[in-house]
Amino acid sequence: MILDEISKIKSLDKSGMLSSIDSLDEQCAESFNDLKGVNFPTSLSKVKRVVVAGMGGSALGAHIIDSLFFGQLKVSLEIVNDYHLPAYVDKDTLVILSSYSGSTEETVSCMKEVQKTGCKVIVLTSGKDLLAYKNKNKSWGYVFNPHFNPCGSPRMGLGYTLFGTMLIFGKLGFIKFDEADIKKSIKTIEKYNEVFGAATKSSENPAKQLATQLQNKIPFYLASGFLAGSIHTAANQLNENAKNFSGWFLLPEINHHLMEGLVFPESIKKDLAFVFFESSLNETRIQKRFQLTKEAAKQKGISVSSYQLQEKTKLGQVFELLTLGSYISFYLAMLYNIDPTPIPVVDWFKKQMG
Repeated sequence: MILDEISKIKSLDKSGMLSSIDSLDEQCAESFNDLKGVNFPTSLSKVKRVVVAGMGGSALGAHIIDSLFFGQLKVSLEIVNDYHLPAYVDKDTLVILSSYSGSTEETVSCMKEVQKTGCKVIVLTSGKDLLAYKNKNKSWGYVFNPHFNPCGSPRMGLGYTLFGTMLIFGKLGFIKFDEADIKKSIKTIEKYNEVFGAATKSSENPAKQLATQLQNKIPFYLASGFLAGSIHTAANQLNENAKNFSGWFLLPEINHHLMEGLVFPESIKKDLAFVFFESSLNETRIQKRFQLTKEAAKQKGISVSSYQLQEKTKLGQVFELLTLGSYISFYLAMLYNIDPTPIPVVDWFKKQMG
């Protein structure tokens, strides 16, 4: 089986994505060290609203924060995956311009609009246009050098954008996230790198087992509440890394519409696969809905898999799931016999847009 043959994995993984996945903990540690001594002016912490402008992997950190810290965020948060900022952006708004490359055209478009609004600005990038803007305007921000992302894909440099955004939010007092939490998060990633890593055989590796179950299926990830950003991230990685059509849904929302759609076309019984990420930290009513939703899906003939998260805290479970999702997408690419790093369709769009 290819998933247990390291030499075959290395021959397919020409750009070194596995090394980037294995290095998520080091990415997070580097971000922490980079920002440890950085302080932001109190004016930034007094805003009423935060808008994060970013696309694809550069916005995933904000999605994770939005769901994980939903119950404690001290400001309203909106994530803009588009060319324009909301009309309400003003002097009481903080806009975080997030682009791993620094040249994402939608984010650059938002960058050009901020000066008309009088808003506060923080830049999160590795260079190019956003870096030039930061230097010219003496803006606050985090410019990272992604030493621990050898494959170069923004989606696999999540430690920089996620941890960077979380640390900025923490420093501004929008969320509670201290040094102890940082160290625990890094330790959690290290722990699950061993559990899900390539050296662990398929018979003992949940990531390899789930990837095998999802081969030649249309997978949909299902979770609830604080894990929303994590399954969003994991589903995106299935699209980009495994080139596999996939998506994500949340409970209890799907109990109010989606389950009625599991009848036609009849081919969905063969093609669909639901993967439930279950947490004992969900309230009792939600846990009951997980059991009922699995039962309803099985009754409709849909393939059902489940993973019970092991960590004892919401923060720990988020990093457990992020680690698991990255490995699943990588292993599925291996099963399809493809190099997971190239994204030819995304590159084609950029070329055609000019």
